[in-house]
Amino acid sequence: MLYNTLKLYSESGIYPFHMPGHKRNAEMAMPLSITHDMTEVDGLDDLHCADGILKDAMDNAACFFGADKTFFLVNGSTCGILASLAACTKRGDTIICARNCHKSVYNGISLLGLKPQYITPNTIPLPFGCYGSINPTDVERLLKQNIYTAAVIITSPTYEGIISDIKTISDLCHHYGVPLIVDEAHGAHLGLFGGFPNGAVKSGADIVIQSTHKTLGAVTQSALVHVCGKLADSKKIAQKLAVFETSSPSYLITESIDSTINILQKSGKNLFSAYLKRLDDFSEKVKQLKHTDILFYGNSQYEKNGEIFAFDRSKLIISAVKNGYSGAQLSKILLDKYRIQVEMSSLNYVVAMTSYCDTDEGFDRLISALREIDCGTVGSYSPKSAAMPTGYIRAMEIFEADELDKTEIPLVQAGGKICGEFLFAYPPGIPLVVPGEIITKELLIVISELKSAGVLLKSSASGCAEYITIIDNQLICEKNAAKT
Repeated sequence: MLYNTLKLYSESGIYPFHMPGHKRNAEMAMPLSITHDMTEVDGLDDLHCADGILKDAMDNAACFFGADKTFFLVNGSTCGILASLAACTKRGDTIICARNCHKSVYNGISLLGLKPQYITPNTIPLPFGCYGSINPTDVERLLKQNIYTAAVIITSPTYEGIISDIKTISDLCHHYGVPLIVDEAHGAHLGLFGGFPNGAVKSGADIVIQSTHKTLGAVTQSALVHVCGKLADSKKIAQKLAVFETSSPSYLITESIDSTINILQKSGKNLFSAYLKRLDDFSEKVKQLKHTDILFYGNSQYEKNGEIFAFDRSKLIISAVKNGYSGAQLSKILLDKYRIQVEMSSLNYVVAMTSYCDTDEGFDRLISALREIDCGTVGSYSPKSAAMPTGYIRAMEIFEADELDKTEIPLVQAGGKICGEFLFAYPPGIPLVVPGEIITKELLIVISELKSAGVLLKSSASGCAEYITIIDNQLICEKNAAKT
């Protein structure tokens, strides 16, 4: 039974430096009971037409986070992203989209028939090599070039905790009368009690989507959509949520969201004070590491510049490439030897996610493990900088590619073909290539390096990265001939 497997895992002693943010720490959350698993009966309100207890809870959430209107989500940030895009656009519209957006944004682009204009952030130098912040100048350039832009959507913070200058970007968007949507799934904690940069709500974004299960203490699939200002229509968002979200919303999830906010309203200042002390102590204790880099921690105080506007220090970006270990190798060592599970691994680093629900024991275990790895056996991995392709060649729009017939071929034979599906490392779920783009030589090199470093790759159609679906040129010719 699944129950038995989950019970065994929860009792295994593996420490979770990963989501959900409650870290299975029962002391930090209200207990959920099967007796509270309700449906929309008299007196219990209706999430999709709230005018009672759920409306009161969502109004309280809006007040707590500083939004004009807040919606509870029970299908995670994904349904909030889809509904927000749908509320701001019509089929065929152009949107400006950060290339490092989550796959849910791309699914929205496909479903809604949108035409994206991409902003690709620069990467920060090795030993990390992850994406930096979105440059406001790039946003302004595309707004000038695309005067009929329907919306701008970016991710901030990223999986690695990189935050963009939302205030400047939102001012630019508002100058052109364009709503700014921010996927802040990883940033629900930002700006709440100090110690972290302000979040997107307080920085002027029009729609902000947050996962309360990632960095706060609610259960998985719990999330929020915040609406601010007049450029976004909250009524349209409500209508679209009724399309993309379940018609049988879980009261256990909505209760978990409300309980989490209530706990933070009562005890958040003390909880975050203890949390920040753990992070400060961690930074001090890892200063002695000689071969391990932790972004903005210990001695790895990477300078903020054009590549990084601000950093969310709840994310521990740990690289042991100087000791000869790829991100996947470091992740395996932490799990197998030290019983520590991190959130994700990339080419050169792992991401350990923290929250106010972590414990002193968890941080102590991580510090002890890193000290031993730092002075232990040296591996043979050489750091690589090509975690993502730097260029993209679009043969057609994503929604156009989705409508064409496809065939599956070995990935090694796909060079020069038109891709028919998404290919991504998961997590974080950022596509390396999307339907309608040419599979370039650079892409195949990046894929090869990711696979050789042990990074898990997935494709949306075939499920693995050994084969890929492509749109045969002959099929395209036949389609075009049929139209004429």
